[in-house]
This record gives sequence, structure tokens and C-alpha cells, in this order.
Amino acid sequence: MTGNVVALKVGGPIMGIVPQNIDEIFRLATGIAKSGLAPPSMATAEKLMVAIMTGLELGLPPMFAINKIAVINGKPTLWGDAIPALLWSRGFKLKEWGEGEGSGLAAVCSVTRPDGSTIERRFDVQDAIAAGLWGKAGPWKQYPARMLQMRARGFAARDGAADVLGGLYLREELEDEQMKDITPAPAEVPMPPEMPDEPDTAEAEFLSKLRTDANNCESEAELIQLGVNLAGSISQLSADGQAEAVKILAVE
Repeated sequence: MTGNVVALKVGGPIMGIVPQNIDEIFRLATGIAKSGLAPPSMATAEKLMVAIMTGLELGLPPMFAINKIAVINGKPTLWGDAIPALLWSRGFKLKEWGEGEGSGLAAVCSVTRPDGSTIERRFDVQDAIAAGLWGKAGPWKQYPARMLQMRARGFAARDGAADVLGGLYLREELEDEQMKDITPAPAEVPMPPEMPDEPDTAEAEFLSKLRTDANNCESEAELIQLGVNLAGSISQLSADGQAEAVKILAVE
């Protein structure tokens, strides 16, 4: 028999498959999409690719990432129950508890950084009412205490561990359609006359710059990092644009 034989010791460490370049990431994403085992909201290879790339940036293996990262409105988000595992693995401490009852019910989350500094955030029933969430059909109706907990967790984790999350929001937050932007509206200005439709020059310019930056990469590592850095922007391109971006970032 020819070829290399690798002996696996029973009970040894379990190693996940980690792709090494953008081409391997897309091939893995395509295989998962075709298998039918991807989460329903992540059924396309492009969404899976964004999840895998985001997971690699956070230090998460691919199969964990596609189950804990979701692309909502073109933005990678993290399921709330993945937050404790991610923070604990980086030396953070996370504590959660509830206070009060009825209309005074509140969820509190405390994040302690490795240097000992602590950030504490709370989200109560009155906050949920102000945001138009309390009593809303779905999880807010079925599991109100749990949803308060997720809100407090999201605020505390982003404020106390921004360097770990990299700006990611919890999926539970972005799925709340009734969250309102309370930023004062700008003064009304006259609308310009309608112009005829023009080609999407912004996407073409992005792809042109991406091609230039990719050509300037001197190693596979630089090319992979370029793809990771631009994962969010790539996910917002059209389907044709995403396919073109994958070709540009593919390692020969």
C-alpha cells in the first residue's frame, strides 16, 4: 500500500477542519450548502462563506461558525448563546442574574476583562416597552425573561469585550423588527428630480479596487486576510458580484 498513513490515538484531541485560503473556504461552503445540512437562513454558499470567514477572524472553527453566525440584512451576527463560550475562551468572566418581578423585572449582565476591569449592563421591562418589544408576538411573548437576558448580554459584551466581538451584534437583536432608531430626523430638504437608472458603478469600483489590492498581495496569508477584512462588504454585493469577488480572491 502506498501513501502516508496517519495513526489516530483513541481519546486524543479532536481537530476541526480549518481552510487555509479563500478557495478552500468557498469549496467548503459550497459542499455544506449542497449537503442540505446548513441552517435554513444560511442555505447559500455565499452566506456560509461569510460565516466561515467571520468565524476564522474570531477564532471559531468552520462548523461551529455556521451554526452560531448568521447573516442578517447583509451583516454577520452572532447567536447570543455563543457569547459565553467565546468570552470564556479569551479569559473573560461573564455573570448574569435577574432582578425584580412583574413590571420591575430586569436582566443584568457583568463582563470582567482579563485585566480585572468590569462592565455591567441591564435591560428591564421599561426598556423593552420603550423599544416596542414587550409583548411582541414570538420569543418576546413566549420567553420574555430570556429575551431581556439576551439584550443585557449583548450590551455588556459589546461594551466590555469589543476587541473580541469586533463590532458583531447578537442575532436576537437584529431580528427584532420593531427596534426603533431614536436619532432625531434631519430637516427636510427638497428632493432632486428623478434621474434615469444607471449601472451600479459602486459595485464595479469596489471589485476593481479589490482586484488591485489582491494583485498587490505578496503571499497567501495576505490574500486570506484581505478576504476576511472585506467579508462584510462582499456579503452586500449582488450574487454576480460575490461570485466575482471569490474569483478575485481565489488562490492559484
